[in-house]
Amino acid sequence: MRKLLPVVISSILLSNFLAAEVAANSAPAVQPLAEKAGWEFTLGINLGYSAGRSQLNTNNDNAVNENLNNNGQAISKPFIFPTARAQYTFTELKTQIFAGDSREKISTAKFQYELGITHLFNNSSEMTVAYFPQMLSFNDAWQDPYLTGSTRTTTDENAQGGRFALTRIAGSTITLKYAFAFTAIENEHSGQSLGLNAKQLTMLQRDSLYQRAEIETMYSIAPGIFFKPALQYTTRSADGEAHNFDQYGLQLSLLVFKGRHSLITTLNTGIKKFAVENPAFNEKQNTVNAGLFSVYSYDQALNWQPLSFNLLAGYTKEDSDINFYDSEGFFTSTGITYQF
Repeated sequence: MRKLLPVVISSILLSNFLAAEVAANSAPAVQPLAEKAGWEFTLGINLGYSAGRSQLNTNNDNAVNENLNNNGQAISKPFIFPTARAQYTFTELKTQIFAGDSREKISTAKFQYELGITHLFNNSSEMTVAYFPQMLSFNDAWQDPYLTGSTRTTTDENAQGGRFALTRIAGSTITLKYAFAFTAIENEHSGQSLGLNAKQLTMLQRDSLYQRAEIETMYSIAPGIFFKPALQYTTRSADGEAHNFDQYGLQLSLLVFKGRHSLITTLNTGIKKFAVENPAFNEKQNTVNAGLFSVYSYDQALNWQPLSFNLLAGYTKEDSDINFYDSEGFFTSTGITYQF
C-alpha cells in the first residue's frame, strides 16, 4: 500500500533514533553525538506484507469506484523497500550533518529524504534543523478522487518542507518539535465529475500547508524501561477550505532495552476537526484516528557488530463522519540494518 510504506520506513529509523536518545537521556553527563568523528552510514532492506482499505490508495485495483458511500477496495500485497542514511560528525563530536530517509513527516505518510544538521550544547540540549526538498514521481494522488463508474487517473503529488527540534532542553527530559510541509497536486481535478459550481470546486483544491507542533518527555520507570508521552497539534491550510483542519493527538510509547534486544511500542490517537462542509457530501469530514506500532530490534545479529535484525507490525484506523474518508491499514515486515 503506497500510503503505508513510509510509516514502516519511519518506524525502523525511529527505533534506532530512540535507542540513542534513551541512552543520552539516562546518562549522568553530556554525551557526544557519536563515538568518533567522521562518516557513518546506515543501510537497510526490508520485506513485508500490507493490507488495508482507503479511497486515497492509488493502487490500480482501487481505480474504479462505484459510489461515494464506501471507503475503497481492500488491497493487500507484499513489498520490499530499502532505507539509507548518511551522517558526518565533526571533530568536537558536538555537530553532525545528515542526509537520508526522513524521521519526521507531518502530512499523510510520504516517501521523503531530508538534509539536516544537529548541534549539541554544553547543557545537554540538542538542536536539529532539517529540510526535505521537493522530489518528483515518488508520491501520487487521484486527479479526481470523487470520480465514480470510470477509471480514476493518478497525478504527481509533490511535497517539500522542514523541521526543527530542541531536545532535552537545558538538560531536562522535555523536547519541543515543529515541522511544516507544502504539498501540491500537479493536475487538480477534484469534484469536476460531480457537476459542482466554480465556488464549490475551489473548496476542494488540495494544495496545502501542513504544520505540526509537538511536546514530549520521557520517564525511566525501571532499569532499561522508559515511558514516552507526547502531545501533538497539526493544522492544514489548503487552497480549498473544505480540507482545512485542526488535529489534536496523543502518543504514548513504551521502550524496553535489555542487552541486544529492544522493543518499542507506540499507541497514538487523535481527532481532526474540519472548518467547513465538504461540498461533495454536504457534511464536515470530522475524523477520529488511532494507531498501534511495534518495533523489535536485535543488535549484533549473527554476532556481527554492525548488523541489526528488525521485526515490525502496525495497524492504523481512521473513522470519519463521511464514509468515503474511512480508512484502515495493517502491515508487518522484517529486515536487516547495516551500520558502518
